[in-house]
Amino acid sequence: MKNTFKVALATLAIAGMSGAAHADLNYNGEVGLPINPTAQVPSTTGGFRLQGNYYDLGGADLYSLGGAVRASKTAPIEINGAVNYVDGGGDDVRFSVGAKYLFSRESDPAGVRLAVGAGYSELSSLKNTRAYAVASKSFGNPVDGRVSATGHLGVRYDHYNVGDSDKASVFVGAEVPVTPKGDIQILGEAGTKVIDGGDFPYSLGLRYRASQQPFGATIGVQRLGITGNNNARLFVQLGYTFGG
Repeated sequence: MKNTFKVALATLAIAGMSGAAHADLNYNGEVGLPINPTAQVPSTTGGFRLQGNYYDLGGADLYSLGGAVRASKTAPIEINGAVNYVDGGGDDVRFSVGAKYLFSRESDPAGVRLAVGAGYSELSSLKNTRAYAVASKSFGNPVDGRVSATGHLGVRYDHYNVGDSDKASVFVGAEVPVTPKGDIQILGEAGTKVIDGGDFPYSLGLRYRASQQPFGATIGVQRLGITGNNNARLFVQLGYTFGG
């Protein structure tokens, strides 16, 4: 199974050498940053987003293959999910599933977007039920052709079966272009603890995502804050949008 996930990641990399993504996903398959969701959903012309992820958990390796699709062209509803495999954490295949609804108008890309969502996921024996609300704001007007930074602010509630943990938390994130065309971005996020006995999660990465191209890749460091390992670890994401 470990080799199967490696082949899937390699296939995505080869298939998409020509450019980048319309929207990246987190390890649960939600449109968002590497850990948390954002107030973004697949566009009306965006097709299906497929993304392979690798996260070093410290003592175990997480491989996931996630996907997100818009429910319809008229309804701003995202359906998402992932297949998860933890090498060194039970060596079994588990699943994530979720949905997100965007309240704000999509016709105003410079305004504040507000979305709510919920999901359920499993990482080996660790089961998580979550709900969240998140706002996203672009700084600068994309209509004028200027590359914009985007900020995110959200609240979430997580229930984990381990220790019967229930915890509300807040998170922030940002995507900041570092090239004139915005095809290379620095992204980061941080939040308060999501599980009893855990640590605060964060990620910091470098993303390649060329305009109007289907391929995207991100590499960086992350701490999910749920495994008891406090060190920052490597993550890699490779994604491709089909039909966009």
